[in-house]
Amino acid sequence: MASNFSSAVKCFIRCPACTIRLIRSFGSCDQATVELLKDTCPDIDEESLSYYFGLFMGMVFIILCVMIYLFFYALRVVILYQEELFPPVI
Repeated sequence: MASNFSSAVKCFIRCPACTIRLIRSFGSCDQATVELLKDTCPDIDEESLSYYFGLFMGMVFIILCVMIYLFFYALRVVILYQEELFPPVI
């Protein structure tokens, strides 16, 4: 699974337009897109490309949500303890 996942991500980086076009077609692959994808990424399986790319986008979404949570938590700490963190200058 790791090699399929990494090859799907590499294929998206090499040719994002044909990958998105293949994902949007919902199983009815047009031949020009498949040929371009085979020329760009010969080691990828077209049927599993959407699955692994969706898995990758889900992981990116979760990582971004965690980063936003940590940012707002740190912002809350700074706002709550503003007087102690930044004492007023007299």
